[in-house]
Amino acid sequence: MNLNYFGSVQTTKAVISKMKEQGGGRIVFISSQAGQLGLFGYTGYAASKFALRGLAESLQMEVRPYNIYVTVAHPPDTETPGFEEEERNK
Repeated sequence: MNLNYFGSVQTTKAVISKMKEQGGGRIVFISSQAGQLGLFGYTGYAASKFALRGLAESLQMEVRPYNIYVTVAHPPDTETPGFEEEERNK
């Protein structure tokens, strides 16, 4: 949660005022396929990625009047150290 969710919250807080001043912008959150459905063995990870979707949906309603748009990308498996470890232990 600290990285996947709260990291996104803090980053968004850092830029949202400037976007409002500039008259618009776009925020893109990087989630995961695990942010769309629960997966066995990924309880903590999936929950943190699901949280991004909720953040994005709520935030979009709040910032639309400022011409700010919020998007969530849900990429599939991505080559990361965590994915490499998963592949070794399947």
